[in-house]
Amino acid sequence: MRSRDQAGPFGVRLVVEAEGKKWMRDLDLPFAPFPGMGIRVDAYEVLDVATVLVDDPDGAVTCIVAGDDGHEFTAKECASLGFVECGTSGARAVREAFPVRVSVITFASGRQWSKVCNLPFAPFSGLHVRVNGDKLLKVFTVVVGDGHRGGVECYAGFEGEGADTVTGDDCEALGFERDYR
Repeated sequence: MRSRDQAGPFGVRLVVEAEGKKWMRDLDLPFAPFPGMGIRVDAYEVLDVATVLVDDPDGAVTCIVAGDDGHEFTAKECASLGFVECGTSGARAVREAFPVRVSVITFASGRQWSKVCNLPFAPFSGLHVRVNGDKLLKVFTVVVGDGHRGGVECYAGFEGEGADTVTGDDCEALGFERDYR
């Protein structure tokens, strides 16, 4: 088992909505984030992680967060907590090493499609993966094989606008290959 020092911090981007705008803050966490995790951003303020999103292929991690008591933030509160309006900051936080190689499997046009992705941490049900900066997939099942050669499979469905109209051609354009398992 690796120690925390060997694993290093996980760079994430926190995103919160306030007054109809999105606000962001980059932060290092001691371990991988997950939905329901609380993140203390101030002496009295804890944010709850609602969604974890990983971008393929760079592994950038975004956590959509909200106040732990359902509190809706104002722009002034976001700024006082170190958040800036989205679009006014530099590059996204990216983890340098990718410890988990997974096969993301989805379905379109009555066929099964797969793509190998590198994730910065172990996948879980509910994880969102953005493919080629274009389409969003939500993992609904994670399957691991027996031993190291069995691999990790993440079964996922497309989400968002146009999710029900994704075709085989769309999958190929996103880097998926026809999967005949």
